[in-house]
Amino acid sequence: MQDNKQQPSALLASKRFLPLFITQFFSALNDNVYKQAVLLLLIFQAANVADGAFYSNLAAGLFILPFFLFSGMAGQIAEKMEKSRLIRIIKLCEIPIMVVGAASILTQYVWLMLTTVFLMGLQSTFFGPLKYSILPQHVAANELTKANGLVESGTFVAILIGTIFGTYYITQSQGPIFISVAVLALAVIGYISSRFIPISEANDANLRFTFNIISSTKSVFTVLNAQTESVGKSVLGISWFWLIGAIILTTLPNYVKHVMGGDELVVTSALVVFSLSIACGSLLCEKLSRSRIELGIVPFGALLITVFLYLLSQQPAITFYTPLNEHLFTLEQVLATGDMLWHFVWMAGIGIAAGFYTVPLYALIQQRSDESSRSRVIAANNVLNALFMVCSAILSIVTLSIFEWRIAQLLLLLAGLNLLTAVYIYTKVPEFFLRFIIYILAICMYRVRTKGEYNIPTRGAAVVVANHVSFVDWMFILAASPRPIRFMVFAPIYYSPALHWLFKMAKAIPIDSEKANPKAFQQAFDEVAAALARGELVGIFPEGKLSADGSVAVFRRGIERIIQRTPVPVIPVHLGGLWGSMFSRKAKWRLPRFKWSLVSVTVGAPVAAADVVADDLREQVLALKALHSKHHD
Repeated sequence: MQDNKQQPSALLASKRFLPLFITQFFSALNDNVYKQAVLLLLIFQAANVADGAFYSNLAAGLFILPFFLFSGMAGQIAEKMEKSRLIRIIKLCEIPIMVVGAASILTQYVWLMLTTVFLMGLQSTFFGPLKYSILPQHVAANELTKANGLVESGTFVAILIGTIFGTYYITQSQGPIFISVAVLALAVIGYISSRFIPISEANDANLRFTFNIISSTKSVFTVLNAQTESVGKSVLGISWFWLIGAIILTTLPNYVKHVMGGDELVVTSALVVFSLSIACGSLLCEKLSRSRIELGIVPFGALLITVFLYLLSQQPAITFYTPLNEHLFTLEQVLATGDMLWHFVWMAGIGIAAGFYTVPLYALIQQRSDESSRSRVIAANNVLNALFMVCSAILSIVTLSIFEWRIAQLLLLLAGLNLLTAVYIYTKVPEFFLRFIIYILAICMYRVRTKGEYNIPTRGAAVVVANHVSFVDWMFILAASPRPIRFMVFAPIYYSPALHWLFKMAKAIPIDSEKANPKAFQQAFDEVAAALARGELVGIFPEGKLSADGSVAVFRRGIERIIQRTPVPVIPVHLGGLWGSMFSRKAKWRLPRFKWSLVSVTVGAPVAAADVVADDLREQVLALKALHSKHHD
């Protein structure tokens, strides 16, 4: 349980978030209504199958092309100007674009439709960096996961509704008129809602803007490379998801027809299952994250995606369908065939896991990117997303058309590649896997309650000091922190064969006693000073050893030595509920009970460097213990 926790409905109803949510929802809805209607019109108008495939692929390419060409400029503009005004301008431009789009649908003039698709892609290119970079300016840090979950779920619901609406109405006798009115109305609604988005000041008003496509694109990747490795690998992870998602969505009709033996309604049902499951996964992610950015869920989501892709690839094809027998099963018949239901179950599993996987990554990018370059980082993310979607098309063509693989074989390949990609990312950024271990430990063995975690600064150097009750204290403090913390660990424990890999992954700092190894003792303090100079968080247990009786022992003067050398704030923390656990000196070696043990992590207000005294810090930790006891009672 966290302080100031708000329900999703409260955030969704707030003036700081609702207008942006509505604007994004109707933007995605409008895009997909028009794109789906145009794709069907292009296919219907084509003289043959080859022409239909050419026009549909050309339309998809024209929509993605602006992301390659203009994302650099979009990121620079989003950084340089006030964001709500930019959004209003972009949404206002959507109205004349949709006027052209309506005319193209009514006249069914091919090149006018393709021109509109390109202009829609251009508009989305400039809107993308704004909609994500504006969120941290209007929602609290502990609401980022919630906000991203709502945006992602709303987007996929809009994609679903837009696709179904565009598919259904364009095939009706008065369909072109309905679609034309709809896209104009949706554009107007989106513009009206954008006028209520709160003002968001420019991140870098002095940023130099360039119209050069190459240099502007290069600049956003230069900015991306300057971010922490966790941000860079999060961008890579999101782009990889879009590759998987694009392949699944493009192969879904053929999968349903040739593997499930289903008709058009079954295709629509599969799309509904996949889209709604992503929306559900995005919302469920916030619950599992306990309203914070929980990176431990990302490896969990990646693992589930691999498992469900594998299971989907192993589902047997329907035995009643052959190319010579064009009978396709209706939705009712498919549902009556018990084995076919598993196809929908695995699709839903992939979608839910995708929500677990993407939402924390988007939130991490927003939180950890430098404020002055956040929009450009998201612009670089958009370029990579587009590149990976193009790669998805190439991969599909090579495997399905050239090598003549079955779709199940392609899904199996994706499962393997997803596992390899996850291993690569988590090897490069061990924090993800470390958080995963901590998350599993917390949910399997303990019930964790955090209080005051907002006192841990989201940026800048600080030292975290806490009482030392068990061997896993550092894990629970790390779980409560929005940022990585480098803990000082007694060298014999750090280098122990069973735990060395874990402490190395956590980038812990080994320290030995001054008498036994004065050189290692000094190196530890040098490394702490270097870490603080880089703006990192460092965690220490000033008691110097595990508690023998559960009480808080005297704090040693090492903390004063650290602060005298590098004056930074100190954050007092009290841990409760771990005394008597299997990891403490009063160990009760037993399996976890169904009634999970309650662990409390209470974080106090920062203490200025000038006021740091070891004895006073101990008193503050004791005061946090009393505060927790009173609150718990």
